[in-house]
Amino acid sequence: MVRNKIAAILAAAAILSVSAVSADAPYTDLGSLTDRAAVDYLYDTQCLTFITGDSFEPNRVLTRGDLAQLLYNSAANIPLAPVEAASARDIPSGTAGDAMKSVAAQGILAGYEDGNFHPEEPVSREEFADVIYRYLKYNHLADPDKAVKPYADAASITPAYAQTIDVLHSKNIMVPADNYFHPKEGMTRADAAQVFYRLMHSDGEYTSHVQVESQLIKVINAEYGSVPIYFRSGTMYWDGDTLVLGIKGAPSKYLKQRIDTDVAKPQAIKIRRVSLSHSDYSQLMTKAIHCVVDSEGVQNYVGALPDYVNEQVVLTVRHPVSQATLAELAKRVGTGRVRLETAPIAGKTPIVQVAGKAEETVETVSTTEKDMKKDTKQLYSKLLDDTTSSAITSVQNDVMK
Repeated sequence: MVRNKIAAILAAAAILSVSAVSADAPYTDLGSLTDRAAVDYLYDTQCLTFITGDSFEPNRVLTRGDLAQLLYNSAANIPLAPVEAASARDIPSGTAGDAMKSVAAQGILAGYEDGNFHPEEPVSREEFADVIYRYLKYNHLADPDKAVKPYADAASITPAYAQTIDVLHSKNIMVPADNYFHPKEGMTRADAAQVFYRLMHSDGEYTSHVQVESQLIKVINAEYGSVPIYFRSGTMYWDGDTLVLGIKGAPSKYLKQRIDTDVAKPQAIKIRRVSLSHSDYSQLMTKAIHCVVDSEGVQNYVGALPDYVNEQVVLTVRHPVSQATLAELAKRVGTGRVRLETAPIAGKTPIVQVAGKAEETVETVSTTEKDMKKDTKQLYSKLLDDTTSSAITSVQNDVMK
C-alpha cells in the first residue's frame, strides 16, 4: 500500500509515521542486510539519533543508552522527565540523557540499585524483549493476542522474562524464523531496527496489532467519546489478523468513514453485529462466578474469560459441575451463555459443559478457530478484557492534551 508520509500521535501506542517510501539512510555498511527498509524507515523518521557518522554497524550490540534513545524517539507519548526527577549519576546531559531519564521515569527502562543507569552496558535479547513489553504495558496493550508454542530454547530463557517473551511472540513482534529465541545473545542494531519497524509500520502482508489497536482506540474515542462509553454497546477482539468490533445494533453514523480515513490498514478491521456488549460480559461473568462459587464452593472455581467469538462466558473449573449448577447457571445467566471447561491437565482433554445444553450437543469451534488448531485458548482475546475504563481514559487524556 503506497501512502504519503504522515505523523500521527496514536491513542495508546507510539508516534506513527506511515510511508511506503522512506529516504535512504546514508550509512555505507548496509550491504550485508537482505532488507534495509527498517533502517531507512527509522532514519527517515529521526529515530536513529544515537548513531553518528556514516556507519550503522548492523551487527553491533545495542546498549542500554542506545535502546533508551531509540524507544524515546519512536514513542512520542513518553513525556519528558521533569527537571527535579531523580536521575542516575552516569546519565549524560543533553537529548541522550533526556531520553534515558524519561524512559526510566516511566519504569520502562529503569536504572540499577547502585544509582547508575549503565548506558554503555550491552542489552541481551531477553532484556530487550522485557523493555518492549514494558512499553506495551505502559500503553495498556500488553495482553497476549493468541496462544503460542514455546521456543525450541525456552528452557534457557530467564524465568522472569518468560511471560514477556510469550506476549511479544503472540503479537508477532519479536519472532525469530528458526524458532530459537537466543535469549542470552546480544540484541543487534539490525534486529532492534526490525522490531521497532514492526511496531510502528504495517505495509504488505504484515499487520501490526499494536498499531491497529492504537489507531482504532483513537477512532472510537472520536466517534463515541471514549472507549468505556463504546463498551456499553460493543466489544473488541482479535480473530487472527482481523480486529473485530462487535456492535449491538447499528454502528454509529461515521464509524466506518473514520476507520477508512484514520486507520492505516482499515482492511484489518471488521464490524460485526452482536448481542452482547463488553459491559454485558462483565455482568454475566460476575453472575456466573457467584453461581458456581455458591453452588460448588470456591475451591472448584479457577477463572473466567469472555468468548467474544461464540458470545459466551467461559469459566474454568477444577472438575465438572453438577447438573443442578448447570440448571442454575442457565436460569441466572441464560441458556447457552456459559461454557465451563476443566483446567488443562497434561495428556487429558478438558471436559466442556454448556449451561442449558446437553453435553453431546456442544460444539463451540468455528471454522476460523479450527484453522487455529482447535486451541480453545485462542477462541477469545484478552484485549481490554480487564477493568479498563480508568486506564484507557488516562491514555486518552494524555493523547488529547
